[in-house]
Amino acid sequence: MSSITTSQPSRWPHRWAWALACATFPLVWWGGFVTATGSGMAFKDWLTSDGVFMPIYPWLSSTGDKFIEHGHRLLAMLAGGLTIALVISLYLGEPRQWVRRYGIALLVGVIAQGILGGMRVVLDERVLALIHGCVGPLFFGAAAGMIPVTSRRWLAEAMPAEGVAIENGSASKATPKLLRLAILTTALAYLQLCIGAVVRHSPLMLTEGAPRIFQIAVYFHLLLAAAVTFHVLLLAHKCFWGRVCRIPAGSLALLIGLQLLLGVSTWMMKYGFPQWAARYVGETGHFNQADGMASAVIVTAHGAVGSLIVALAVVVALRVGRQLGIHHPASRPSSLRVAGVLA
Repeated sequence: MSSITTSQPSRWPHRWAWALACATFPLVWWGGFVTATGSGMAFKDWLTSDGVFMPIYPWLSSTGDKFIEHGHRLLAMLAGGLTIALVISLYLGEPRQWVRRYGIALLVGVIAQGILGGMRVVLDERVLALIHGCVGPLFFGAAAGMIPVTSRRWLAEAMPAEGVAIENGSASKATPKLLRLAILTTALAYLQLCIGAVVRHSPLMLTEGAPRIFQIAVYFHLLLAAAVTFHVLLLAHKCFWGRVCRIPAGSLALLIGLQLLLGVSTWMMKYGFPQWAARYVGETGHFNQADGMASAVIVTAHGAVGSLIVALAVVVALRVGRQLGIHHPASRPSSLRVAGVLA
């Protein structure tokens, strides 16, 4: 078993990574709430809110759509500030160059996301709102990935020996096949979020093809829901029995159950029972309330849990890759590692 000879980096990047991820999750949640309540165009200007520079706008005295939209803007500024703090801490106390570059990529991402949000307002463009809604969970997943990368566990992880590593004192079997499964699960979960964004935004598009786009998106959303569920449960099963990332993988399995429940609830709150079900249970006034606050909360929670699934899948993929020796200073040459993963 090899030991790590590199100097221990500062603990501050890990702390800032946690702070950024914890701030980004409510940002994603609130962004979905902005869409669900139709508050995205509460202000017609950007970098200012009703002509007032955003940080000093009297948010607490505002109400309705302006309270919701400006709250989203404040959270976005907080995420941007935390990303800057993370990058500074990386360049002051992180010896690994690739981690510093990872931080720069996060900074570029948060700036791009802010510009997308601003252009959506300035141009009043629904397609930009859809893209903005897809980039948010992507940034959240990337921010969550910085947590394991800057952790002590990442540096202290035992070197793999013939595919076997040590996790929490027990033999851990991380294989290229498990890594491929984790990456595929992450990609499917993110694609599911993007299709879900199309489902949410397409009814609001003022085009003749909007109903058709919505119908196709719903079918793909249901198909991907089944695929994501299968892959998440398979990943959790293999991680549990292989003694790899048991806690995040187990959390994924729990979240997928909650996500399915929220998905069914979202559909019933917005569209009521399907026709075949209504024949047996009848219609009820509690459902089919697309504009109600309860509907907005459930729809938003559905999207937020989906983002959390993506983030946890990223963490699992990184942890599995780490145990395979990826980005380990004493591991095999990168060409051999890549060949092993893709084989």
